[in-house]
Amino acid sequence: MGKPRIVIGALVLSLAVPSSISSHEIKALASQLSIEKPGTKTTVYLSWGHRLPVDDLIDGSSLERYDLLAPSGTTTALKRSELSLQANVVEVKETGTYQVLVGRKAGIYTYVFDEDGSRLLKRGPKSAIKEGKIDYALRSQQFAKALIVVGPASTGPIKPAALPIEITPLDSPAAWKSGQTLRFQVLLQGKPLSAANVTARYVGFKPDNGWCYATTTNRDGEVCVRPCQGGIWVLKVNSRLLARDAAREQYDFDSYTATLTLEIQP
Repeated sequence: MGKPRIVIGALVLSLAVPSSISSHEIKALASQLSIEKPGTKTTVYLSWGHRLPVDDLIDGSSLERYDLLAPSGTTTALKRSELSLQANVVEVKETGTYQVLVGRKAGIYTYVFDEDGSRLLKRGPKSAIKEGKIDYALRSQQFAKALIVVGPASTGPIKPAALPIEITPLDSPAAWKSGQTLRFQVLLQGKPLSAANVTARYVGFKPDNGWCYATTTNRDGEVCVRPCQGGIWVLKVNSRLLARDAAREQYDFDSYTATLTLEIQP
Protein backbone atom coordinates (compact mmCIF):
# COMPACT_ATOMS: atom_id res chain seq x y z
CA MET A 1 0.00 0.00 0.00
CA GLY A 2 1.44 3.38 -0.98
CA LYS A 3 2.08 6.31 1.30
CA PRO A 4 0.93 9.47 -0.45
CA ARG A 5 0.92 12.46 1.87
CA ILE A 6 -1.00 15.70 1.96
CA VAL A 7 1.45 18.51 2.69
CA ILE A 8 0.09 21.30 4.88
CA GLY A 9 1.45 24.20 2.86
CA ALA A 10 0.66 27.87 2.47
CA LEU A 11 -2.87 28.79 3.43
CA VAL A 12 -5.05 30.09 0.60
CA LEU A 13 -7.85 32.36 1.76
CA SER A 14 -11.13 32.64 -0.12
CA LEU A 15 -14.11 34.97 0.09
CA ALA A 16 -17.36 33.50 1.32
CA VAL A 17 -20.24 33.89 -1.14
CA PRO A 18 -23.59 34.65 0.52
CA SER A 19 -25.33 31.50 -0.70
CA SER A 20 -26.07 28.28 1.12
CA ILE A 21 -24.93 26.29 -1.93
CA SER A 22 -21.50 27.95 -1.98
CA SER A 23 -21.09 28.29 1.78
CA HIS A 24 -18.01 26.91 3.50
CA GLU A 25 -17.87 23.25 4.41
CA ILE A 26 -15.63 21.49 6.91
CA LYS A 27 -13.37 18.63 5.88
CA ALA A 28 -11.18 16.29 7.94
CA LEU A 29 -7.83 15.23 6.48
CA ALA A 30 -4.56 13.60 7.51
CA SER A 31 -0.97 13.65 6.28
CA GLN A 32 -1.28 9.88 5.77
CA LEU A 33 -4.57 8.10 5.19
CA SER A 34 -3.03 4.73 4.27
CA ILE A 35 -0.48 3.38 6.75
CA GLU A 36 1.35 0.07 6.45
CA LYS A 37 2.52 -0.46 10.03
CA PRO A 38 0.60 0.06 13.29
CA GLY A 39 2.42 2.45 15.60
CA THR A 40 2.99 5.00 12.84
CA LYS A 41 2.16 8.65 13.46
CA THR A 42 0.03 10.81 11.20
CA THR A 43 -1.09 14.43 11.44
CA VAL A 44 -4.84 14.97 11.49
CA TYR A 45 -6.09 18.44 10.57
CA LEU A 46 -9.15 20.32 9.34
CA SER A 47 -9.96 22.32 6.24
CA TRP A 48 -12.65 25.00 6.34
CA GLY A 49 -13.79 26.62 3.13
CA HIS A 50 -13.87 25.56 -0.51
CA ARG A 51 -10.32 24.78 -1.59
CA LEU A 52 -8.33 21.61 -0.95
CA PRO A 53 -6.26 20.56 0.84
CA VAL A 54 -6.50 23.71 3.00
CA ASP A 55 -8.37 26.99 2.81
CA ASP A 56 -9.50 29.10 5.77
CA LEU A 57 -8.40 28.48 9.35
CA ILE A 58 -11.03 27.27 11.81
CA ASP A 59 -11.71 28.37 15.37
CA GLY A 60 -11.64 25.45 17.79
CA SER A 61 -14.47 27.00 19.79
CA SER A 62 -16.78 26.50 16.79
CA LEU A 63 -16.41 22.71 17.04
CA GLU A 64 -18.91 20.61 18.92
CA ARG A 65 -16.75 17.49 18.60
CA TYR A 66 -13.33 16.50 17.22
CA ASP A 67 -12.53 12.87 17.91
CA LEU A 68 -10.49 9.89 16.71
CA LEU A 69 -12.45 6.63 16.70
CA ALA A 70 -10.19 3.55 16.75
CA PRO A 71 -11.10 0.21 15.09
CA SER A 72 -11.68 -1.26 18.57
CA GLY A 73 -14.32 1.40 19.28
CA THR A 74 -12.21 3.55 21.62
CA THR A 75 -12.79 7.29 21.15
CA THR A 76 -10.05 9.86 21.82
CA ALA A 77 -10.81 13.57 21.93
CA LEU A 78 -8.43 15.59 19.77
CA LYS A 79 -7.00 18.89 20.98
CA ARG A 80 -8.58 22.14 19.82
CA SER A 81 -6.93 25.53 19.70
CA GLU A 82 -7.81 29.03 18.62
CA LEU A 83 -7.85 29.95 14.92
CA SER A 84 -5.71 27.27 13.22
CA LEU A 85 -5.74 24.08 11.15
CA GLN A 86 -6.47 22.20 14.41
CA ALA A 87 -3.55 19.87 13.66
CA ASN A 88 -3.05 16.84 15.93
CA VAL A 89 -0.23 14.30 15.67
CA VAL A 90 -1.73 10.90 16.48
CA GLU A 91 -0.21 7.44 16.76
CA VAL A 92 -2.38 4.76 15.18
CA LYS A 93 -1.59 1.57 17.10
CA GLU A 94 -4.36 -0.73 15.89
CA THR A 95 -4.82 -2.54 12.58
CA GLY A 96 -8.02 -1.55 10.83
CA THR A 97 -9.79 1.67 9.93
CA TYR A 98 -9.66 4.74 12.17
CA GLN A 99 -12.31 7.43 11.77
CA VAL A 100 -11.71 11.13 12.38
CA LEU A 101 -15.09 12.57 13.40
CA VAL A 102 -15.89 16.27 13.37
CA GLY A 103 -19.02 18.26 14.13
CA ARG A 104 -19.47 22.02 14.06
CA LYS A 105 -21.82 23.80 16.42
CA ALA A 106 -25.12 24.55 14.70
CA GLY A 107 -25.55 28.12 13.50
CA ILE A 108 -28.53 30.13 12.22
CA TYR A 109 -28.09 32.50 9.27
CA THR A 110 -30.62 34.86 7.70
CA TYR A 111 -30.54 36.26 4.17
CA VAL A 112 -31.83 39.83 3.92
CA PHE A 113 -32.43 42.33 1.11
CA ASP A 114 -31.33 45.83 2.10
CA GLU A 115 -32.90 49.09 0.90
CA ASP A 116 -30.78 48.98 -2.27
CA GLY A 117 -31.96 45.48 -3.09
CA SER A 118 -28.62 43.87 -2.25
CA ARG A 119 -28.83 40.42 -0.68
CA LEU A 120 -26.89 40.16 2.58
CA LEU A 121 -26.07 37.32 4.94
CA LYS A 122 -26.56 38.01 8.63
CA ARG A 123 -25.85 35.75 11.58
CA GLY A 124 -28.81 35.01 13.80
CA PRO A 125 -32.48 34.01 13.44
CA LYS A 126 -35.24 35.96 11.76
CA SER A 127 -36.27 37.48 15.08
CA ALA A 128 -32.89 39.23 15.31
CA ILE A 129 -33.32 41.09 12.03
CA LYS A 130 -34.33 44.73 12.57
CA GLU A 131 -33.74 46.17 9.08
CA GLY A 132 -34.29 44.98 5.54
CA LYS A 133 -36.60 42.41 3.98
CA ILE A 134 -36.01 38.81 5.02
CA ASP A 135 -35.52 36.35 2.18
CA TYR A 136 -35.12 33.21 4.28
CA ALA A 137 -33.17 31.83 7.24
CA LEU A 138 -31.57 28.45 7.77
CA ARG A 139 -30.01 26.45 10.57
CA SER A 140 -26.72 24.98 9.39
CA GLN A 141 -25.32 21.71 10.76
CA GLN A 142 -22.01 20.43 9.39
CA PHE A 143 -20.04 17.25 9.96
CA ALA A 144 -16.89 15.67 8.55
CA LYS A 145 -15.27 12.27 8.58
CA ALA A 146 -11.87 10.99 7.41
CA LEU A 147 -10.90 7.32 7.18
CA ILE A 148 -7.35 6.20 8.04
CA VAL A 149 -6.57 2.63 6.99
CA VAL A 150 -3.83 0.95 9.04
CA GLY A 151 -2.23 -2.33 7.94
CA PRO A 152 -3.57 -4.54 5.13
CA ALA A 153 -6.72 -3.15 3.54
CA SER A 154 -9.68 -4.80 5.21
CA THR A 155 -12.28 -6.75 3.28
CA GLY A 156 -14.90 -6.07 5.93
CA PRO A 157 -17.45 -3.22 6.02
CA ILE A 158 -16.98 0.04 7.89
CA LYS A 159 -19.72 0.78 10.39
CA PRO A 160 -21.43 4.20 10.41
CA ALA A 161 -20.18 6.53 13.13
CA ALA A 162 -23.65 7.73 14.24
CA LEU A 163 -23.12 11.33 13.12
CA PRO A 164 -26.38 13.23 12.53
CA ILE A 165 -25.55 13.15 8.80
CA GLU A 166 -22.72 11.13 7.26
CA ILE A 167 -21.44 9.39 4.15
CA THR A 168 -20.40 5.78 4.72
CA PRO A 169 -18.60 3.46 2.26
CA LEU A 170 -20.49 0.28 1.49
CA ASP A 171 -17.40 -1.34 -0.04
CA SER A 172 -14.41 -2.36 2.11
CA PRO A 173 -11.05 -0.53 1.95
CA ALA A 174 -9.66 -3.39 -0.19
CA ALA A 175 -11.97 -2.18 -3.00
CA TRP A 176 -10.94 1.47 -2.89
CA LYS A 177 -9.11 1.55 -6.21
CA SER A 178 -9.23 3.87 -9.20
CA GLY A 179 -11.43 2.74 -12.04
CA GLN A 180 -13.66 0.76 -9.68
CA THR A 181 -17.29 1.64 -9.06
CA LEU A 182 -17.60 2.29 -5.33
CA ARG A 183 -20.82 2.43 -3.35
CA PHE A 184 -21.61 4.89 -0.58
CA GLN A 185 -24.65 5.51 1.58
CA VAL A 186 -25.86 8.79 3.05
CA LEU A 187 -27.53 8.56 6.44
CA LEU A 188 -29.52 11.32 8.13
CA GLN A 189 -30.26 10.60 11.79
CA GLY A 190 -29.30 6.99 11.07
CA LYS A 191 -31.76 6.55 8.20
CA PRO A 192 -31.07 6.47 4.43
CA LEU A 193 -31.41 9.91 2.85
CA SER A 194 -32.89 9.81 -0.65
CA ALA A 195 -32.72 12.47 -3.38
CA ALA A 196 -29.66 14.12 -1.80
CA ASN A 197 -27.02 15.78 -3.96
CA VAL A 198 -23.53 14.25 -3.62
CA THR A 199 -20.38 15.66 -5.18
CA ALA A 200 -16.82 14.30 -5.20
CA ARG A 201 -13.32 15.45 -6.11
CA TYR A 202 -9.70 14.50 -5.66
CA VAL A 203 -6.98 16.66 -4.14
CA GLY A 204 -5.23 18.24 -7.10
CA PHE A 205 -8.32 18.70 -9.26
CA LYS A 206 -8.54 22.16 -10.84
CA PRO A 207 -10.09 24.56 -10.16
CA ASP A 208 -9.18 23.84 -6.56
CA ASN A 209 -12.59 24.98 -5.33
CA GLY A 210 -14.54 22.82 -7.80
CA TRP A 211 -15.96 19.32 -7.88
CA CYS A 212 -15.44 16.81 -10.69
CA TYR A 213 -18.27 14.36 -9.97
CA ALA A 214 -21.93 14.84 -9.10
CA THR A 215 -24.76 12.41 -8.46
CA THR A 216 -27.92 11.93 -6.40
CA THR A 217 -28.79 9.30 -3.80
CA ASN A 218 -31.43 6.70 -4.62
CA ARG A 219 -34.34 5.64 -2.42
CA ASP A 220 -31.91 3.70 -0.20
CA GLY A 221 -29.63 6.71 0.23
CA GLU A 222 -26.97 5.09 -1.96
CA VAL A 223 -24.73 6.51 -4.68
CA CYS A 224 -22.01 5.09 -6.89
CA VAL A 225 -18.74 6.94 -7.54
CA ARG A 226 -16.09 5.76 -10.00
CA PRO A 227 -12.78 7.48 -9.10
CA CYS A 228 -10.85 8.35 -12.23
CA GLN A 229 -7.47 8.24 -10.48
CA GLY A 230 -5.77 7.32 -7.25
CA GLY A 231 -5.18 9.82 -4.48
CA ILE A 232 -7.11 11.59 -1.73
CA TRP A 233 -10.80 11.94 -2.52
CA VAL A 234 -13.46 14.00 -0.73
CA LEU A 235 -17.19 13.43 -1.04
CA LYS A 236 -19.77 15.98 0.05
CA VAL A 237 -23.51 15.85 0.60
CA ASN A 238 -25.85 18.74 1.29
CA SER A 239 -29.52 18.47 2.07
CA ARG A 240 -31.99 21.17 2.96
CA LEU A 241 -35.25 20.33 4.74
CA LEU A 242 -38.14 22.55 5.80
CA ALA A 243 -37.98 23.55 9.45
CA ARG A 244 -40.74 22.12 11.56
CA ASP A 245 -43.28 23.47 14.03
CA ALA A 246 -42.15 26.33 16.30
CA ALA A 247 -38.71 26.47 14.69
CA ARG A 248 -40.29 28.12 11.63
CA GLU A 249 -40.56 31.34 13.63
CA GLN A 250 -36.76 31.53 13.79
CA TYR A 251 -35.61 29.86 10.55
CA ASP A 252 -37.15 28.29 7.45
CA PHE A 253 -34.79 25.43 6.65
CA ASP A 254 -32.54 22.88 8.30
CA SER A 255 -29.37 22.56 6.22
CA TYR A 256 -27.26 19.42 6.70
CA THR A 257 -23.79 19.05 5.20
CA ALA A 258 -21.31 16.19 5.54
CA THR A 259 -17.97 15.38 3.96
CA LEU A 260 -16.01 12.13 3.75
CA THR A 261 -12.28 11.89 3.04
CA LEU A 262 -10.56 8.66 2.02
CA GLU A 263 -7.64 7.44 -0.06
CA ILE A 264 -8.13 5.70 -3.38
CA GLN A 265 -5.32 3.40 -4.50
CA PRO A 266 -4.04 3.69 -8.11
